[in-house]
Amino acid sequence: MVFIAAAMLILASCQRKPVMSHASFVNLPASGWQNSMPLEFHPVYDDSARAHQLILAVRHDNSYKYANLSLVVDIIGTDSVVKRQTVELRLADEYGNWTGAGFGALYQDKTSIATAIAPDQARSVVVWQTMEGNDTLRGVVNLGIIARPQ
Repeated sequence: MVFIAAAMLILASCQRKPVMSHASFVNLPASGWQNSMPLEFHPVYDDSARAHQLILAVRHDNSYKYANLSLVVDIIGTDSVVKRQTVELRLADEYGNWTGAGFGALYQDKTSIATAIAPDQARSVVVWQTMEGNDTLRGVVNLGIIARPQ
């Protein structure tokens, strides 16, 4: 009986641990996000042999004045290859209601920026705000990258 219990304990400890999503967020200054201030992220991966999805998450408050958010996102691999994309996030519907999840004064919207990407293809992610006519964008509280295993 003791042998069976010990064997079950050993087998349970040998089971593969689940691979977790990791998120990292940057808090933006209350004075606003300048278009000359890129945000740099270094995604964390639990399993370097597994493909991941990269998700861009934006948190804003009620002081944000626009229905959308325009960004440029560079995904940089270990070989220094840069994959640039323009990301347009819709934060409010046609009636001015925030579309993101949240409660109180904060809302979070997110969008996928890469799927089935190997960790060595996304060593870092750099994000710029490119809202036309806005040198300093107010109301965006923080921005983050989520690395989700696939």
